[in-house]
Amino acid sequence: PGGSEDMKFVSLFAGVGGFDLGMEQAGHECVAQVEWDKNAAGVLKRRWPDVPLFCDVSKVRGEDLPDCEFLTFGFPCQDLSVANENRAGLEGKRSSLFYEGTRLIRELASRGSGFRFAIAENVPGLFSANDGLAFARCIRELLKSGACEVGWRILNSEHFGVPQRRRRVFIIS
Repeated sequence: PGGSEDMKFVSLFAGVGGFDLGMEQAGHECVAQVEWDKNAAGVLKRRWPDVPLFCDVSKVRGEDLPDCEFLTFGFPCQDLSVANENRAGLEGKRSSLFYEGTRLIRELASRGSGFRFAIAENVPGLFSANDGLAFARCIRELLKSGACEVGWRILNSEHFGVPQRRRRVFIIS
């Protein structure tokens, strides 16, 4: 912390702040959060009382958000998960919120906020949803949103000191 690489970020689909806590521990500063679930938002308000909290990602505009270098967004996975028998993929009501994240990326970048990159997170079902096209659609949308390159990796929490197997896809653009 305190180095020249410390950056400000906005957390979309913040939940109870898992991404935010990790980023803070890495020395970065959360400058805004977006979370619609009232119980999760209550946790965020207690943990980050001075950070602006927005409720509905579809109503937030880039101009509403403070300047930041990056976004984190663990967009809803219900429509992508193999545990869901009615997998609607990126066309599903919840998982299609991915596109709200890319909209905000474009809006932040176009206003000159200092925006540099985004970190998205979801379940490995992203690779097989929409007949195997959901992941490619995410990559294409991130590139259309201004990313020069996109990288991804599957990480498993059991390899990071968590006593459970929890695989997640992380996409950096």
